[in-house]
Amino acid sequence: MKPLFFLVIIALSLSACQHEVKIKPNSAGKTLEVLVVCEKSDMETAVGDTLRAFFMRDNPALNQPEPMFSLANVPFGTFEKTDMFMRMRNIIVIQISPERSSEFIIKQDVWANNQIIFYFYAPNKETFYELFQEKRDLMSKAFYIRERARIISTFKTTENIAVSERMINTFGFRLVAPEGFRILTSKPDFVSINKETKDYGQNLFVHTYPYTANSFKQSDILRVRNEIAKQYIFGPLEGSYMTTETLLPPISTEVNLNGRYAIETRGLWKLVGDYMGGPFINYVFLDEEKNQMVMMDVFLYSPKKGKRDLLIQLESMVYSIDKIEK
Repeated sequence: MKPLFFLVIIALSLSACQHEVKIKPNSAGKTLEVLVVCEKSDMETAVGDTLRAFFMRDNPALNQPEPMFSLANVPFGTFEKTDMFMRMRNIIVIQISPERSSEFIIKQDVWANNQIIFYFYAPNKETFYELFQEKRDLMSKAFYIRERARIISTFKTTENIAVSERMINTFGFRLVAPEGFRILTSKPDFVSINKETKDYGQNLFVHTYPYTANSFKQSDILRVRNEIAKQYIFGPLEGSYMTTETLLPPISTEVNLNGRYAIETRGLWKLVGDYMGGPFINYVFLDEEKNQMVMMDVFLYSPKKGKRDLLIQLESMVYSIDKIEK
């Protein structure tokens, strides 16, 4: 009986090996980093200039110059031989050759999870420029959305349950804040949280208020923001408080906030009675069940450290909200 037993075990083992599914690794890369796979001879010409002019343009919402994205470049030979590069989260592949026809292809999760790859094939540089001009906004949006999703996923592993429960009990929705954030102020219509380090301060507040016909206009949004900031957001000097900087006018756009119509306003804040300042992003949407407006505002103070990556962390926290409970 023993030989038969061992034959059965071996057969089962071989069958399991045949059906084994290879698990892909998680994608890699720094925040808002894009890997460009193309020959160095192309990257050093107007092809590279075109990519840098778009992806590395200054972020308009910051008070100091920082690029929208960071670019890295490797040639095909290096890329195909290096697992680290093949696991990058955001990849653009460019191949310009007279033998190629014009083609744009999108692939996801080829070598890693949460990975997106854009392929550009063109017979000449002029065709590539036309194709890139057509697809660049699509790529930028896709990279940004995936970056937010990655940050939210990371934050969920160290979620501050006390913050989530406070948001649910006060406003009826969950917001994911990681460890390090603490509740500063909690009122029936206002909750603020923040994270303070020696180099920077990250802040978020949520406020509810009555809906009016002007609630989605920028002037009304800034009015409410300034009123609530004067009431609750204070500076280190006695009598100082936060307000909106008007020398650089804020920019408002319509956005989809997890299925909700919302107005996003990006701009700069400053202190009245002091000299601190930095970037903010403000979101407002209507809670239709309660017929009231919800304002979610994030702002950052980081005089010694880059602001782009810290700000998208705060933005991602806003996009982590679950649907309002009915």
